[in-house]
Amino acid sequence: MEIKKVVIAGATGAIGKRLYESLLRQNYEVYVVSRDPKRASELLPGATGFVEFDVSKPFELRDFIDGARAVINLAGAPIFTRWRGDYEKEIIDSRIKGTRYIVDAIEKCEKRPEVLINGSAAGIYGYSGEVAADENSPAGNDFWAKLVTDWENEANSAKTLGVRVVTVRTTLVLEEGIGALETLVPYFEKGLGGYARPGTQVFPWVHMEDEVGIIMKAIENNNFSGPINCVGGNTTSRIFSESVGKAMNKKSGIPIPGFIIKTLFGRASDLVLKSQTIKSERLGDLGYELKYKDINLTMESLLNSED
Repeated sequence: MEIKKVVIAGATGAIGKRLYESLLRQNYEVYVVSRDPKRASELLPGATGFVEFDVSKPFELRDFIDGARAVINLAGAPIFTRWRGDYEKEIIDSRIKGTRYIVDAIEKCEKRPEVLINGSAAGIYGYSGEVAADENSPAGNDFWAKLVTDWENEANSAKTLGVRVVTVRTTLVLEEGIGALETLVPYFEKGLGGYARPGTQVFPWVHMEDEVGIIMKAIENNNFSGPINCVGGNTTSRIFSESVGKAMNKKSGIPIPGFIIKTLFGRASDLVLKSQTIKSERLGDLGYELKYKDINLTMESLLNSED
């Protein structure tokens, strides 16, 4: 009999919500791990159960995870927000200690899950401009590369427990009303949308539908293991901005100086101002066919009100 029990940490986040909806459509029994189970139960109707995300209580989480087909860990403090006080430590701890907590709970299970699918990021490769990094490329040596390396190391420790581990190296996820588009669209509506200077910097992206599709395949296909780059394509800041404007029938506005972005996002501004090109060798090998590879068609699918 097929096991349909799945446990998600981070289900109230942007990717988590879409994944949650997809799992319910596929008739999975979804259990949610949240720092605020009451709020999560209001946001995610239909879940089988909820448990508090509390790193001091791995035994309580163990009871939830025991016998699950998959554990999916997408938890982590948001990157694109103002970094105040000790927020950098929160960014790190929410990923490193949070993943350790989940692996500790898995270790204590009588019947361990088949797979741990853990959040990760293409930031592990550092910034190499137009030189494309794939899953076999070495890690970089900046803040982001070290963070993601440590994050993946925590997840990969579950391999010693006989659990298949998939680390989902996410790029910029595109979806209407969240993330980058949530920030940009109001400016374009006012005719003020523009690209981040100098406009030639490259960054990778993936449509939300493909992001969720890859994770779903990682649950269902035992050949999915190790790191997988979730990337649909690469674009420059200028072309990205132009594609948003085209889909909305709005002109791109005044370019945004780098110092403004640095003021808004601090260290996270690296993800917008520096160049990184990403490709995936694994997706093709595993037979996953991306639905969205063209930035203009992607924006039309998300932002064209006539669709």
